[in-house]
Amino acid sequence: MTHTFTVAALLAANFAVTAPAFAAGIEGNWRTQSGGTAAIAKCGAAYCITLKTGAHSGKRIGKFTGSGNKFKGKITDPADDAE
Repeated sequence: MTHTFTVAALLAANFAVTAPAFAAGIEGNWRTQSGGTAAIAKCGAAYCITLKTGAHSGKRIGKFTGSGNKFKGKITDPADDAE
């Protein structure tokens, strides 16, 4: 399943901030709702979300573009192979 998201909705619904909020930028490690860790890092001109822990560790589950506090992209359920 693929989901379109805005970063504000993504962070509110799926991640608890484990680093200083947007002031330090979006890149870094974030705690997921299930307690795992996901990394957000630059990948080309975009940002990629890659799971760092859990059964799907190493799987890229999202990609988005933007800056400041406005981002747009997609995130997938890690159990799906469609990213």
